[in-house]
Amino acid sequence: MLPEYQEYYQLLLADFHYHENEKKAEMKMIEACFRSSLDCWGKIGNLARKNGFRDESEEIGFFKEVKPTFGACLGYYRFRYHALLFVPADNPGEMRRFWHWEEKKMQRFFDDNREFCAYLRDGDTRRDKEYFLRCPSAFAESRPWGDSIHGLETDLLSPKDHLVTIIKAYDRYGKFIETKLLNHLEA
Repeated sequence: MLPEYQEYYQLLLADFHYHENEKKAEMKMIEACFRSSLDCWGKIGNLARKNGFRDESEEIGFFKEVKPTFGACLGYYRFRYHALLFVPADNPGEMRRFWHWEEKKMQRFFDDNREFCAYLRDGDTRRDKEYFLRCPSAFAESRPWGDSIHGLETDLLSPKDHLVTIIKAYDRYGKFIETKLLNHLEA
């Protein structure tokens, strides 16, 4: 990740740390972290638009690593928000069932995208140009809504960056679910 993006990411992590350690309700913490993520993404998006990309390698790096790293923060707190709204708080058995359901939902995503997940996790780069260079005509029809994590920013889309974003968000959310399930086992 280029230094200018890395600096923003470190600031974002510091914001998360601050919000997560404040003595406020979980909903308020999630909203604050989501807002910080959204603000930071706005700065990153503007920086990318302003500076552009020096070459294909830099563009691939942006859509394969930078954008998904910031987008995964938005996705993670969106998943947490959803869970907070729907987890059955008064019934431990139903809570466990909810968290297992969330795990199954993630697993379905990983199963449905098995080939692409393996491509990323194996560090493959052979199809990076196809997956991570902007090519609006090749995928505009398949994503007419734009980018579900960042809004309708059609100038900052590549064919597969949204999948990397979801993978990273689910990886983090999966760890959160593990702690919830462990807490229920210990209770």
